[in-house]
Amino acid sequence: MTEGERFFAVAYLQHLAQERDPAYQALLTSRMRRMDAGQKVTLEQALRIHHALEVEGL
Repeated sequence: MTEGERFFAVAYLQHLAQERDPAYQALLTSRMRRMDAGQKVTLEQALRIHHALEVEGL
């Protein structure tokens, strides 16, 4: 299994473990409300952050 496949598998298993958890659902709802209220990151900002993290090796 490649590193990318392992990453995907872990993310999927984590999703399955959390999808029915009421606390996790409340967290997602809270985050969505904040985004709906305008607290968002633009694609340009996200790409800039991603690039900075890659430069640092993270």
